[in-house]
Amino acid sequence: MTSITNVAGYAFASPNGGTDAIFARETATRISSHTPVDQPHLAFVNATSQAAFATLDRVAQVGTYVPSLTYPVNGFAQALRMIAGAMVRGGGTNIFWVQTAGYDTHASQNPNAANGAYNGLMATLNDGMFAFYQDLQNQGLLNDTLILQFSEFGRRITENGSQGTDHGAAGLMMAIGGTVKGGIYGTAADLQAGSTNPTLENNSGDVRHETDFRSVYARVIESWLGADSRSILGADYRGGSPAFL
Repeated sequence: MTSITNVAGYAFASPNGGTDAIFARETATRISSHTPVDQPHLAFVNATSQAAFATLDRVAQVGTYVPSLTYPVNGFAQALRMIAGAMVRGGGTNIFWVQTAGYDTHASQNPNAANGAYNGLMATLNDGMFAFYQDLQNQGLLNDTLILQFSEFGRRITENGSQGTDHGAAGLMMAIGGTVKGGIYGTAADLQAGSTNPTLENNSGDVRHETDFRSVYARVIESWLGADSRSILGADYRGGSPAFL
């Protein structure tokens, strides 16, 4: 799996710049074009080099993409902009993964403050996703796109002693795309504490989870990617997935 954080920086590395760098790339390309059948190890290395050069050229095409709108100037939004470019330019990749950090906020979330940590995190997520969604819609690609937004941990209901929230039992996953059947799947949690509240657990400190995230993956693998989820996930999770596709 190739990880590209910056399209401009994903290029042929040469100790020299300008014309010398171009000559170095051309020389390396000529050398790798020789794949002798009697030297399989050398043939493998050279073939790998050729594939790398081809990838460099495809990524360079992504860098020429002009979006249909202006993306926010932050790492998360710019990564989504790069993905939109790869999709429009036909980069040959079917699955993209982007992460945004800083959500491990055990202290000073300040959710009601305009400049608070929580507000900033949500704004970054919202603005980046909204720009990406609108851009794909303008490019006619939204019906061919499925976005899954998720976190590896949930949050507890009540605030801790340092004005933050600790890790909780359940979380939220969003599915976004032109063919997604919108709505809330599962029971919207009632945050009122009490032993008779079926949507909470652990002394009403956590939201009770209803859907195994692997069942969502199973539906995506089967319905969207056309693959066998059982062989990938190691078990059959198809039965518990909400029918959002």
